[in-house]
This record gives sequence, C-alpha cells and structure tokens, in this order.
Amino acid sequence: MMNVAVVVGLEGLPTMGNFGLSLVVIYAFFAVIFFLPVGLAAAELGGGWPAEGGVYNWIKEAMGERMAFVGIWCQWVQIVVWYPTVLALCATSIAYMFNPAYDQYVWFSVPIMLIVFWASTLINFKGLNFSGMMTTICLYAGTFIPVLMAIGFAVWWVASGRESYVPLTFDALFDFTPGTNAPVDQVASTGIGHHAQGHPHVEGLHAESAPFTIGSLVAAVAVFSFLSGLEVNAVHFRRVRNLQRAVPISLLISGVLILLVSVLGALSVAVLVPLEEMKLTAGTLQVFQKVFGTLGIEWLLPVMAFLALFGMIGHIMVWVIGPTESLRVAASDGVIPPIFQKTTRGGAPRNVMLVQALVVSLICLMNLFLDLNRVFYVLTIISAQIYLVMYALMFISLIRLRLTQPKVNRPFRIPGGIMGVFVVGGIGLLGCLGGIVFGFFPPSQSDIKMPAEFLIPVVSIGFLVTMILPFIFFKCRNPEWAKNSDLPRAEEARKRWIRGD
Repeated sequence: MMNVAVVVGLEGLPTMGNFGLSLVVIYAFFAVIFFLPVGLAAAELGGGWPAEGGVYNWIKEAMGERMAFVGIWCQWVQIVVWYPTVLALCATSIAYMFNPAYDQYVWFSVPIMLIVFWASTLINFKGLNFSGMMTTICLYAGTFIPVLMAIGFAVWWVASGRESYVPLTFDALFDFTPGTNAPVDQVASTGIGHHAQGHPHVEGLHAESAPFTIGSLVAAVAVFSFLSGLEVNAVHFRRVRNLQRAVPISLLISGVLILLVSVLGALSVAVLVPLEEMKLTAGTLQVFQKVFGTLGIEWLLPVMAFLALFGMIGHIMVWVIGPTESLRVAASDGVIPPIFQKTTRGGAPRNVMLVQALVVSLICLMNLFLDLNRVFYVLTIISAQIYLVMYALMFISLIRLRLTQPKVNRPFRIPGGIMGVFVVGGIGLLGCLGGIVFGFFPPSQSDIKMPAEFLIPVVSIGFLVTMILPFIFFKCRNPEWAKNSDLPRAEEARKRWIRGD
C-alpha cells in the first residue's frame, strides 16, 4: 500500500484519458519496460545497500560521487519541476469548491499555487506535527476516494445505457491517436457540437480522419512520471521478513493495484468527459461535475473538490522535505556548499528549501504568460526526462554492482542470475533512453499541440542546462565542506517530524 500511495495521483488521469481505451495497452507496455524493472532493481539495491541516502548511495557504490550527485540532482530537480503540476490541481480544486469558472483565470490560480507551496515550506521549517497516519489519511482520502468514485460513476454511466465519449470496442484498444477516437455520431447525440463551437479540431474526432503519427504517442511519455516512485520505499525492504518471497509478491500486488487504479481512473475521465472539453488540470473533477449535474446533486461537487485538495496538499507535504536525506549524505561527502547545509531548529534544510520555493514560484508565475495546458505538458515531459536520467543511472548501477560486487549479501536477488540482471537492467535502461529521446518530439493533441520549432528548443535547453549544472557544481566542490556538514540524520530528523514516505 505504501508503493500504491507513493505512485498513484490524480494529476495523470486527464493526460492519459485522451488516449481512450488504448491507454490499457499503453500502461501495460510501460509496466513491462519500466515499472516492473524499477521495482525489481530497487528491491535488490535497497536490500544489498541499505545505508542512508537511497539512490545516491547505490550510484555512489557503482559509479562514484560525481554520478551519484548527478543522480540526486535529477531527483531533486524533477520534484521541483513536478510541484507546479500538483499545485495547479490545488488551485483547480479550490476553484471547484466555489465556482469552476474560476479555474480559467490565472489571477485566481497563480496566487493559490504560491500560497499553498510557501505555506507547505514554512510549515516544514518547524517540523511536521502530524503523524504518519494523518499524512496517509490525507493521501488516501484525497486520492483513492475520488478515483474510486470516478470509476464507479463511469461504470454506472455505461451500464445505465448512456453513451461513452470514447468507443469501448476491441479496435479502440490499438488506436493510439489521442483525442481523435470518439465516434462521429456522438457529436450529434451528446451535444459535443454545441459545446465545441469555435473548436476546429472537433471535426477530427473520427478515427479515420486522423492519421497516426509519432506525435500521437508523445504524450504517453508522461506515463514514466505517473509510474515512478517505487525506489522511495526501497529503504524499508530490509525490514521485511523473507525478502526473496515477500518483495516479488508485494510488487505484484501493488503493481496490479497501481495499474488498475491508474487505468480505470483515466478511462473513467475519458468515458464521462468530452475530449475537446477535457482540461489537464481538472479532468477528474470534471467527471464529478458531469455526473452530479446529471443527478441534480451539484452541491456535492465542492465536497469532492475539497477531498482532491486534501490529497494534493498531503502529497506536497510528503515531498517538500523529500530530498533532505540524500542531501545530508551528499553534504557529508563535501558535495554541497556550507550555505546549503544550514538547518532550522526543526532539522529542515532551510536554504535548500528556500531556493526550492523560489524556483517553484518562478515556474508558477509562467502561468501568467503562457497557456496552462501547454505549461502543464512541457513541465511534465521535462520532469519525466530528468527523472529518467536518474533511473538510467540506477539501472547501470544495478548491472555494475552485480558484476563488481557479486558477493555482497542481497536479501533479494533478481531471479535468473547475471542474465536476469542484464535482462531487467537492460530493458529498464533502454526504456529510459527511449523515453528521453521521445520527449523531444512535439505532441499532436489539439489542446497541447505546439510547433516543433518552439517545443524542441524549449525542451532541449531545459534538459541540457539541467544536466550540465550538476557537473559544474561538482567540479567546484571543496572537500573542506564535508567538515561543516550538519544536516540531520534520518533518525534524528524523525524525532522532529514524521514523514509519510
């Protein structure tokens, strides 16, 4: 359940809902090339090298401090880039608590995004006074209740004889053209034509009129982000009894649950929300708006919006302090300058968190000048690419450590010996490299369609600058910094706050 909680979120449902029934095949494919290899690699590395620092420690053992720093840099930057997408959901949830129309106004959403994140940062300065159970309740109530209700409403909608906004046929499983597979007769029968006046892309709703292109599948790269996070729990694997048996079963159960909730949740959005009306930040809440309006119980919409807000804030509270432990380990190696080793009385890395809050604020302010859907998409893709670099380093470390340190005790070993490691690590590595390259192609979805001459330079510059900076920082490090490192140890920190992860 910890695996499920750290992976599943509301932010990915509308993005994948654009693919209709074919998202089932897409998720299954990504589960094989990425999700399962990540779980197996994290299980072996977490059990064999259980020292504090997680991914930083694994990469350091295999490839040295420089690449370990690159790995945790990618992890931290990915989280920073990911924050605005979740903060946008917070703003949307508050809008739906009062008036859904507010969601389209940047003067409403941007201040809320800034307030929520700075409040989360300042609260973490003093240390969290909430128990782990409260954080778990926050995540479960705000994520699983809305998703399960959306799934239930979608089943009821179809079972009651109402028509789905996407075809639910066998052929639709393999139609990977997003936003173009709704039957033409639905345009007239469901009123899409009325709501879509002024949207020229509605004519492309018929599958035959929209040829398949590489751009059709580009948005699916975001699945890497939506299925990531299993390595976070690797630190707990060594506490599990009978690792060799328990971890595979745990991964199987959590994997099935994650895929079911993700697939059915995204499909419920596709079934109930017209594709040309779907918003990447509000798709899940649009489900409840549609169903509650049909049933005449619109007064329940603010309740569901509050639950979604509750879950997103819980998600943010968990991750705001997330990089702390890896940064502490890096600080002990003299990688981080003394100015970023300063902590609050509650044990939080004050200056790191302030820099993080400033960067997130600048990204949020971009919404004042750019289309929110496109900002949401670009940030999701760059976030996925950066995170995939860290995962690529993790798979390389998995293979290298099995070759160079085969005698290290590993409570869990990937089955199949060295060939099994090469297969798991090789598939995972190729999946990561493919995802990074694929992210540079412009998407063809109408709501996020961008010209290649704009998207490629933006994504390329963002990716290259992000990857060059850690090498520059590492080159400028001073071994004397290690003597001043004072970030708290994990055990010491847990006396001050209890983190949901």
